Amino acid sequence: MRAIATIEPPVTSVGNASPVVLAAIDDDAHCAAVLACSSAEAARLGLPLRVVHVWSERHIGRYGASGCTADSDRLLSRSVYDNLAADVAKTVERQILHDDDPARALRALSQTAAVLVVGAGSGDDMGETTRRLAGRTRCRLIVVPAAGGKPA
Repeated sequence: MRAIATIEPPVTSVGNASPVVLAAIDDDAHCAAVLACSSAEAARLGLPLRVVHVWSERHIGRYGASGCTADSDRLLSRSVYDNLAADVAKTVERQILHDDDPARALRALSQTAAVLVVGAGSGDDMGETTRRLAGRTRCRLIVVPAAGGKPA
């Protein structure tokens, strides 16, 4: 999977945290591409892969926050096991966050990550969250197009 953009910040380390490769996914067309790219980066760097989903108030339905957490867990499990080899999928860390500003949550996670992989918007639009991450993460940011999309 070719990335649309890779943005390199200065290399820094924070505390004693072990770096990971973060794959930020949502229930959209980017999931497979983001997981393929992040899995390849994790293997290349010899780092653990963590798949993260950030849900916000707009996701709350009739089951409230507990329903959002359960839905997010199902999304992560389904995405990981549908898009990665079984031996890789069983080692993937999963993280669910609640924040009304997904970009803020992902920037915070970038403090201890080696790489953050996100999907681009559709067409020529980079997408609001991705645009708000560009140049503002503490780790390398890789932006990938949706499956079937063309790199810029």
